[in-house]
Amino acid sequence: MATPVDYGDLEFTRPARQIKAVNLPAVPQRIFDGMKQYEDAARGFGTLGFEWTTKDSNGKEVPGGIIVSHRPADAQVTQLYRMPTDPSSTELNRLTYFDIGSGRTISAFRGILEDNWRGVRRRGGAIMVMDLNGNEHFQLWRYWEDSLADQVLPKVQGELDNAPGLGRIERLTHDDYRYGSIVVSQTNNLMAFASNKENNKDTLVYVTRLIDSNSGAKADASPFTLPSHLVAPSTGEGTTMYNPRSFSLDDKYLLIMRQYGSSYSALYVVDISGEQALPPKLIELPGATEKAEDTAFDDAVFSHNVNVPHLIYCTMNGYGDFTSIVTYDLDTASVTHITTSGAGIQAMRPILWEIESLKVTSDNIVFTVNVEGWTSLFFMPLSGSYKNTVIEVKVAWERGWLTFQTNDRNDKPYELTLHLTSYHSRGRITYLDLLPLLNDIKKDENGNAYVLASVLPYAQAAPPTVVHEVPPTLIRYKSFDGLEVPAIYYHPAGQSVTPVIIHIHGGPESQATANYRTPTHSYLLNELKIAVIYPNVRGSSGYGKKYMAADDVLKREDSVKDIGALLDHIASNMQNELDSSHIAVAGGSYGGYMSLATLTHYSSKLACGIENFGIVHWPSFLENTADVRRAARRREYGDETIPEIREFLDRISPINNTSKITVPLLITHGENDSRVTVHEAISMYKIVSKNVHTELIICEMEGHGYKQKSVIEFTNAANILFLERYLLSMSNL
Repeated sequence: MATPVDYGDLEFTRPARQIKAVNLPAVPQRIFDGMKQYEDAARGFGTLGFEWTTKDSNGKEVPGGIIVSHRPADAQVTQLYRMPTDPSSTELNRLTYFDIGSGRTISAFRGILEDNWRGVRRRGGAIMVMDLNGNEHFQLWRYWEDSLADQVLPKVQGELDNAPGLGRIERLTHDDYRYGSIVVSQTNNLMAFASNKENNKDTLVYVTRLIDSNSGAKADASPFTLPSHLVAPSTGEGTTMYNPRSFSLDDKYLLIMRQYGSSYSALYVVDISGEQALPPKLIELPGATEKAEDTAFDDAVFSHNVNVPHLIYCTMNGYGDFTSIVTYDLDTASVTHITTSGAGIQAMRPILWEIESLKVTSDNIVFTVNVEGWTSLFFMPLSGSYKNTVIEVKVAWERGWLTFQTNDRNDKPYELTLHLTSYHSRGRITYLDLLPLLNDIKKDENGNAYVLASVLPYAQAAPPTVVHEVPPTLIRYKSFDGLEVPAIYYHPAGQSVTPVIIHIHGGPESQATANYRTPTHSYLLNELKIAVIYPNVRGSSGYGKKYMAADDVLKREDSVKDIGALLDHIASNMQNELDSSHIAVAGGSYGGYMSLATLTHYSSKLACGIENFGIVHWPSFLENTADVRRAARRREYGDETIPEIREFLDRISPINNTSKITVPLLITHGENDSRVTVHEAISMYKIVSKNVHTELIICEMEGHGYKQKSVIEFTNAANILFLERYLLSMSNL
């Protein structure tokens, strides 16, 4: 557990709700006013999936809708809604209203058919995963509606006040441990979840029954704790991090994944058919070309076909540099390649890019491919004339980042919702039926199948758009060692030479994509005429495992050199577009570290920097980060308990190089951050502020990233003011 924060003699002002600030000037109202259209456009819509079609207490069928997340203009945090599956409908019914006064996060809302934990059938609804104050100590909650229950329960002790919403929410776990990774069996009999409740360090897997659980709970106001039994115990070696992935159709097996780090995970199967679960059994795929410790499974899902209930669909990189889709049959121990690209491998359709997301239904698989930060959609029917044909779906839209949900739970495996994000829209939801598209399959010049698709919008689930939006451009530049580094580039429309901000993503195993950016992104481009570059330095995901591993441990500063190379590229190759004398750097989390490291190495080439919840001292970060995360982070960054590694981490830590920072700095951090604790920000401010102008914002009841309206809007406006003062001269505004 992190040590208490020593704020010392820092004198805070409170310029906004949940904001504590040091050395921060007053933010003028004109910035808040100017940001409003961008803030409104950024309040996009997300989809958490289709609900089960069920019956009410009178036996009448109640069609399942689509669960939508959205932060309304008058709410401090995101709330949940329901809309009909029919895209011609404009209904959008708000389900949740509760505000517990914090930046709480609903990380999952997993629909179920029913439960009878309290001896009463509660049909429909969901298991919700939510923390209370941004610290990511997620708890399990049951969301239900009285109209779908056999009996109206009295108000349960500790039940959230959700008035005037239809839904009710009771807490199922009552401690400060972490719960998550909810998996519901296809039969709706079982539910699995992961938790560190055993010892606060190991993340283990538990199973509970949704029906006939014999929980002992009654239909009264007393709270109860969800009963469960451990099916994947600790290995006793180091830190164990398991999470459940999928139940087999016959409820005989449960797939679990053991995570060692972002680049290494292993797949196990647990036989849960007996009274006691058997020990997890490692699945080793035959013919793998990569070492086990260099292989990562992104996902693993059992077939939904009763004829092959033990067939597993996997996304993994055990056969090459990129993640691909393969199947593994538990009964025959055989592998089939669907998208693997490699010499000597016969795949249904080789794809030499990362598979991003996979959904398995009763009659197809649907997946997306990440092509340098833009998403492509594919599906493969499992029956009919196009059985086992991988078909690209060329959706008619401006292109960007696409995610999807399938409606297989209601026997509509070809019915999808698409969540579209791009330079044009923060997040809108559309409808697509794949089945009619099979009547018009086309072939490209290489003989690959594709279809053209138009989506139907849900008008009620589309945010407003900004009139002048700038589309992204993919650029590449050479780094110090010849490595080619990609970046997403935005240049203000109609401008010639402009200032530029380099925004570095977190992770580091993440990626800057063609996804829509924060509200400040559009304000910078349209109002301040500042260009923005989002580099994908070595260590980023999306470009294969070798690229992702190119910054590990002792190679950490090679990624910082990638930013140095970008600064040189701007000066020598982009002088007709960008002003190399007016460059800022910014980033959050690991990107916050990168911003600070860039400032320590290249302050002479920079005007200022912004660091959000970033790492400033590697050893203290590793010592203070949540116990459940430490082992995986050591694999990426290095083990600070090894003297020579600690010496290296100490040497490269920004807090030990503050004298090299010679330009103004803005620091923001969530007070309840359990990943990068707020100690990092406080320590950095106390030292660096002695040398250069430094501003500090501490966000109360927030964790790793900001969720509350007042915090989001204030920190955005403060960023804008900071860039006006130190990247631009006010005389040019």
